[in-house]
Amino acid sequence: MRVVFWVGIICIVWGLLPLQSVVAQGNKKAQVKIVNADSLHVGTEGKPSRFVGNVHMTHENTLMWCDSLYQYDLPDSSYLEAFGHVRVIKNDSIRMSGDYMYYDANKKLIQVRRNVVLKDPQITLTTNYLDYDGLFDIGYYFNWGRLKDSTNTLDSKKGNYFTQTKMAFFKDSVKVVSPDYTIYSDTLKYNTETKIVSILGPTNIYGKGDDNNTLYSEDGWYDSQLGHAELYKNNRITHLSYGGVADTMVIDSITGMANLYQNVTLVDTINDVIVKGEYAQMDRERNRAFVTDSALLIMVGKQDSLFLHADTLFMDQDSAKNQIVRAYYKVKFYSQDMQGLCDSMVYLSVDSTITLFNEPVTWASGNQMTAEKITLLTGDGKIKEFYLNTKAFMVARREETEMYDQIKGRNMTGYFKDNELYMVYVNGNGETIYFPDDKGAIIGINTATSSNIRIMIDKRKVTDIIFMNKPDGELNPLFLADPEEARLKDFRWLKYMQPLNKYDIFKETPIEPIENGELKIENEE
Repeated sequence: MRVVFWVGIICIVWGLLPLQSVVAQGNKKAQVKIVNADSLHVGTEGKPSRFVGNVHMTHENTLMWCDSLYQYDLPDSSYLEAFGHVRVIKNDSIRMSGDYMYYDANKKLIQVRRNVVLKDPQITLTTNYLDYDGLFDIGYYFNWGRLKDSTNTLDSKKGNYFTQTKMAFFKDSVKVVSPDYTIYSDTLKYNTETKIVSILGPTNIYGKGDDNNTLYSEDGWYDSQLGHAELYKNNRITHLSYGGVADTMVIDSITGMANLYQNVTLVDTINDVIVKGEYAQMDRERNRAFVTDSALLIMVGKQDSLFLHADTLFMDQDSAKNQIVRAYYKVKFYSQDMQGLCDSMVYLSVDSTITLFNEPVTWASGNQMTAEKITLLTGDGKIKEFYLNTKAFMVARREETEMYDQIKGRNMTGYFKDNELYMVYVNGNGETIYFPDDKGAIIGINTATSSNIRIMIDKRKVTDIIFMNKPDGELNPLFLADPEEARLKDFRWLKYMQPLNKYDIFKETPIEPIENGELKIENEE
């Protein structure tokens, strides 16, 4: 039986106020009205009144229900404690429930405890400890909570939810789970209407699947509906065996495209290849990337690394998952044991070969090598073999003289041991000019031709020439020949173009005019 009528009679008899709590708010009285209760135990001498059974109360735009209620009226404040099946509806849109509620009508503060659920049209928030500020419509939890909407589930130790702006802030041990990714963060902001996640602290984003897609950033945002992210601080990205960093990253997870800006570094951990530049684009679906603007390739070796610069560097894999690096335009590279330049280059990880195209020049073991195409076989950061294809030409200068040992042929193969050239094989149209010495003293000029020639080299000097076919040649005393005229056709000495350190690969190399079949070299050091 409802007791509203009898409660009113009792209040009159006892000389109490009508069935309501009156709270001072400046000069304005704030009232919590008890609409219904099955029974009432009126408090005396400062003890609270107790309402039991189907308790219903209202305060301004807030409706509340519970199993039982304690009402406290003090000289300077008034508050309620509600127990069992607590329910709250605020502004017709915010709904809360729990096992216990403390309500301060003066501050419009709602504290709900144990099995707490807060709902609005966008989200469901669950926790065991929720404070709700009715003045600013903000919900706070401080001992773990979960916010869930149609797209994401967000867990954290602390959180604030602004019900008017639909903005949520998460702090400490934040975890976000969606169908496509999982986020772990220190601090996040989330808009429940736009579904945009804002990164405010150290954050890791892990993609779903077997390709090891991860992102790290400390500042940025991610649109979980469009799959679009922009990252601005301490950014890192990984995909399979590749990793990258950049000052700014713009990533589309739907198309798999990523654009990286400023201080870009990409790393292939399997093949020990590092690529740097100021702009990069990565294609996750086709497993491709390119870098430009001060592009730098570093092939890391155990004892020495090769540094290569070009206008643009491309990286991709073939059907057999072999890593391919392509360099285009104004290619220059440097290592302690090998230097070179060309117009384009291809590196294949499957056999560790570097192939140079379009007027390539390389220097190794004191030798300058040119051909229409040059292929270098490497391994463990060392040169193992080289192949000069078509118009092969190798030149070595005799100390600081104008005498040059020269080997020329259709094709040429060189073999290295401990990064030192020890044998060269000429296949087709072989020609040689070299200056033999006796105990360090040059004794003459040896010229010879043979279709196939094998040259043995020790300590960067020719020690033996083996002609595989009948040779045609002669040895002339040095005084009978002018060393400056002892040149094979197409001889060029390109020392001025050789990078001398890893910084030289970024310098422009002017092409000198050709005079009388030779490059005119000015100001050669």
